[in-house]
Amino acid sequence: MTGAGLTGRRTAPEFQIVSGWGAFCLLLTGWGVFLPWDLRIPAIAFSIAALSVPLVPARRPRAGDWAQLGRMLVITLPLWLILAPIRPSQPDTFLNLLPNAFYLVDYGRLPTADLPPSGSLLPAAPYNTQFLSFLGSLVDPDYPAPGMSLVNLMLQLTAALAIARALGTRNVSSAPAPGWGFTAIAFLLVTLLNPGFVPRIHLAAYGDPALSALGVLAAWLLVTALGELAAGRHPTQLFPLALGLAAIVNVKQTGFGLAAALSGAALITAWAERRALVAPTVRFTVVAILPAILVYAVWRYHVANAGVDELRPLPFAEWNWAHLSTTIASAVEVVSEKPFYFGCVAATAGLLVIQLRSQGWTLTSRLLTFNAALFVLYNLFIFATYIVAFPSEMSIEAHSFFRYNTHLSLVLVLTLALAVRDFAVTASPRTERVRVASGFVVLIALLAPFAFVKRLRFDLDMPQPLVWDLAKNLSQHLRNGDRVALLLPGDNNSVATMLSGVLAYTPPRRRRLDLLRLDTQDQATLDEAARLGYPLALISCTPTGWGNLPASEAVLLHHDTEGWHVAAAWPYPTDATKRRWQHILSWGPLCRGQ
Repeated sequence: MTGAGLTGRRTAPEFQIVSGWGAFCLLLTGWGVFLPWDLRIPAIAFSIAALSVPLVPARRPRAGDWAQLGRMLVITLPLWLILAPIRPSQPDTFLNLLPNAFYLVDYGRLPTADLPPSGSLLPAAPYNTQFLSFLGSLVDPDYPAPGMSLVNLMLQLTAALAIARALGTRNVSSAPAPGWGFTAIAFLLVTLLNPGFVPRIHLAAYGDPALSALGVLAAWLLVTALGELAAGRHPTQLFPLALGLAAIVNVKQTGFGLAAALSGAALITAWAERRALVAPTVRFTVVAILPAILVYAVWRYHVANAGVDELRPLPFAEWNWAHLSTTIASAVEVVSEKPFYFGCVAATAGLLVIQLRSQGWTLTSRLLTFNAALFVLYNLFIFATYIVAFPSEMSIEAHSFFRYNTHLSLVLVLTLALAVRDFAVTASPRTERVRVASGFVVLIALLAPFAFVKRLRFDLDMPQPLVWDLAKNLSQHLRNGDRVALLLPGDNNSVATMLSGVLAYTPPRRRRLDLLRLDTQDQATLDEAARLGYPLALISCTPTGWGNLPASEAVLLHHDTEGWHVAAAWPYPTDATKRRWQHILSWGPLCRGQ
């Protein structure tokens, strides 16, 4: 509704959503950086303004917009029902993303050195997705724990709305809305048919799915603008594009690289089509990128003055130039391990040549050119980060190379979909056949989530449920501010990170816990914990023959003047080892060998 109020009724609802989010990002970023007052003030004011938009007839969303959103909701309802109880998962969620989200909830401020300490590894990382979960926390303070995943799902379905419209009308205006068939196809394209779709990435709290969704929306606006410029018209969707680029920049630290690559791809596409297009494209792109530059500058000011950490560039003398050949080799290995995704990327290059020879410059050929330029530019940026920002060992292994490439996955999907449509559809099919095909696709979209429940609910992969149960049992014996020694034999800090995150950020929350993380369990370790002033100790897996302690169980001990005593004990489920375990967490602390 905010986006409709800002851009008017001629803009499609998916771009209204992006415009509203970009405006919300600008508002909360500026407020949080420059004003020492609670962020709930602008968030509540924003919400009131949004709810007031329908009172203005000229700005309220069209009935067709609500119909389109309703179609997507109905088609994706099974997926929403499956994911509604999703729980936080994946290491970065507990190390960085949830601590940042709940800092906003607890203090209503961006972290600085002058405020209470943050539990985040990167408290100065951008907060744009956390701002959305913060908006949800106005209704439910515990919302960010599952809400960051649900927000990411919503953003990807917003991208699906744009893909459905592109397949149907190739328009960015609000009318006409795509029908049930195109809506269902687009939903499948952004999820199960997306070669870059990985549930543990795209349905987690990560910023990657937000960049992927925003990337395709910005790409489509840029390509349609190029078509308008080529026809001698002024682009009509400058404002949504500008706000979308602003939102991209503050999703995560790589956001500015994606915004720059999108802008550069537009310029390269204009240059490739016709030299006379370059000058108007430069003017249009510069104006569109200005809000993003403003957000980036404001955030750099904040980071420079906040006194808290982010991922910082290495000193020049430590740049990883010497490892560049090894990094390239590692990236090539990743490409070989993901042949479907990168094979689709290669296919678009071939389709570009065929499209230009057979049809010349069309909307599809522009998108194919744009996609190729974007892939090259963004991968140059990725390799630049390996050189200037990553530690040597992470640079050598081309850390998360595939995950970063998934930021372009929805642009790739839209490109392939339009190219296949152009080549495959040579005549208008009969209306009855279209109706039958649409019904079949809708049925597949409704049933598909049930067929992939185990893959979609990655948060239930073992041994994560054991840590959840352990945290919930332990929380019943803790109060805010307690000091607890965690004796987690053989842990690589993964179990400790998840356990502390579940205790701190999921109900019933236990705040300001002082947790001493130890990877051994013996009497000397217990004595050291007592000496350091930790009256409670959790042993996650007791060894056989240690006094009167039950073997191979989780035990909570309490220390007093007479020594350590068992306060509670919890056996692990007997069938736990029969299920397939993932290596996302250490197994040793949970009584199972690797």
